[in-house]
Amino acid sequence: MVHRHGCYWRNADPEGTLRERIQLYLCRPCGRTLSVLPPHRLPYRSVRAERLQADFDKRAGIQTQGLDPPPRVVEVGCLQRAWSALTARVTILKEAFGQLVDDKVSEVTSLWASLRRTSNSVPMMLCFLSEHHRISLLGNYLCLRPPG
Repeated sequence: MVHRHGCYWRNADPEGTLRERIQLYLCRPCGRTLSVLPPHRLPYRSVRAERLQADFDKRAGIQTQGLDPPPRVVEVGCLQRAWSALTARVTILKEAFGQLVDDKVSEVTSLWASLRRTSNSVPMMLCFLSEHHRISLLGNYLCLRPPG
């Protein structure tokens, strides 16, 4: 049983002009503090999941139109780094999703297209990865590992 235990503020946009409140919880038996990100948030990324998904769709040729409104300079860099992180994780993600992705997946654009067909959205991908493999879409983060 966890209890509310304060909050912290994180950037809600890449420029750092907007902030978002994230609730903290305390597990009394083990003494650890945890937070639960809203579905539109990625671990350690200030770009919203919907914008990341739209950018990745365009890069993979799933969608022809760009982001609306167009990304500003800082967000462009964030999205490029996220795509690079995804590119580096093709093998890891292909193994994690297993039979849910197409056997022919060998590079990032085919992986993304297959993930979008099977998982539909970034929040669904994040839930599957954290629940079943304790990893995330763009990295293996300490926050997803079990205590101990």
